[in-house]
Amino acid sequence: VSAQSNNYFKHGHYVIPHPEKVQKGGEDALFVNSQFLAVADGVGGWAEQGIDPAKYSKELCKNLENLVLSQKDQYISKPKQLLIHSAQLTKSIGSSTLCIATLDQTQPILITSYIGDSGYVVYRRVKKDSANEELQLVCKSEEQTHSFNFPFQIGTHGDSPNKALEFKHELQNGDIVVLGTDGLFDNMDEDQIKNVIQPVLCGKEINEDILNNAAKSLADQTFKVSLDEKYWSPFAKRAKKFAPQYRFIGGKSDDITICLLYTSDAADDLLCVDLGGRRIIKKKINDDN
Repeated sequence: VSAQSNNYFKHGHYVIPHPEKVQKGGEDALFVNSQFLAVADGVGGWAEQGIDPAKYSKELCKNLENLVLSQKDQYISKPKQLLIHSAQLTKSIGSSTLCIATLDQTQPILITSYIGDSGYVVYRRVKKDSANEELQLVCKSEEQTHSFNFPFQIGTHGDSPNKALEFKHELQNGDIVVLGTDGLFDNMDEDQIKNVIQPVLCGKEINEDILNNAAKSLADQTFKVSLDEKYWSPFAKRAKKFAPQYRFIGGKSDDITICLLYTSDAADDLLCVDLGGRRIIKKKINDDN
């Protein structure tokens, strides 16, 4: 990451749809270019009303893409504004979570905005000893929910996009950012994510192929545990804590999309791998605050 020249992302992506949604490619959506990254997760509860949850998330990301391509400079340091304007333009019935990450063009700062339970984790590569590196957790986003399994969401009967959160994080050369929807974070916690990507990324000169390999490894492991009915998943742990009446155990099958961002002094290397999953709308929240 450099404060002297424009920063940008090198990127790639990897998607594993829910096993029952493979034919239509899942209900997540993704937009990424050299300076913007966004993942959206269409709320699955709309399917119960005969509405395809993918339509909203895909239109949302398409509108986001059009805004970026036409007005990049307006949004490069204002992802929350981009989130709000993209939601205002989206007319399909449905709703979605959304997480956006951008990189400041002159400073080593990651700027993020999200609504709901799509989020990110930041790791730093540090020397374990004279010959080895390891990843250490720098920060992790906290999911934004009304109650258990009921995230904030933009769209029909949803929350105001103005309620999206926005953060800035100082980066160092070699930092790794993993961004994804709840299909990732419902099945893998920050330590498990680190344990998968650390052997792929540490002690190596990072390039796009390595980032893609790390993304695929993480997606594959997430998919594996999501199908394990006896797995003590992060989702199952939260269910026990916040909704013990659910008696939930196992992984949570979902769309999977994951994004990895690698930062360097030459530029910023990004890789995206989405982990998508969608929540069910339980009720309309009448809250304008």
